[in-house]
Amino acid sequence: MGKEHSYNYEHFNPRDYNFKNFKGPKAGAKYIDFEATTLDGKTVKFSDFLDKTIVLDTGSITCPMYANTTGPMNLLKEQFPDVHFLLLYVREAHPGGRTKEITNFAEKMGNAKATSDLYNEKREVLVDTVDGIAHKLYGSMPNMTYVIGKDGIIKFRANWANIDALKKVLLNPDKIESKDYYSVVKPPLRIALRTLLIGGVRALYEFLKGLPQLMKQHKEVESK
Repeated sequence: MGKEHSYNYEHFNPRDYNFKNFKGPKAGAKYIDFEATTLDGKTVKFSDFLDKTIVLDTGSITCPMYANTTGPMNLLKEQFPDVHFLLLYVREAHPGGRTKEITNFAEKMGNAKATSDLYNEKREVLVDTVDGIAHKLYGSMPNMTYVIGKDGIIKFRANWANIDALKKVLLNPDKIESKDYYSVVKPPLRIALRTLLIGGVRALYEFLKGLPQLMKQHKEVESK
């Protein structure tokens, strides 16, 4: 497999994601522990946060889906103070000439810090390894969400961050929600363009080039 199709791909292509096969632990299964790094450089374990219910979200500075949900996620954090809201910083969804694919941990940490500043993140940001160990363990989607109870059992997961579904789960945290595929909530055009252009003009071009295939894949998922 060449560089283009490695985990930290240089060029976005819809085939880098299998939206029809959301891998990783399902609702009702036990969580999988992993190590990550906080923005201040501290190594932590995911299990360190099990004193409370955990909401685990994934994102990157070039992901329009993540950019569209940061505000609502920060509001949920205020509404549910007894929940740990964690953002796992993963690979760049749409790298380009301005924000390139990640090649080392310093770059990944720098992107994560820039993201936290840009969106005034209120959540704890955890930075994954360069090769995405935690991201792969939990399904490799660009903006997925998990809810893990204090008992270590996954109560909910969604292929895309879905604020309405997540809020319902948090209001009834002991229930296990088996549904894990949700329709894409498309970001407004201004957010999509702004985020893609953080990657650069090439990132925007590659997204538009792959858009017909992306739309086809999303429709196939919605018909599951």
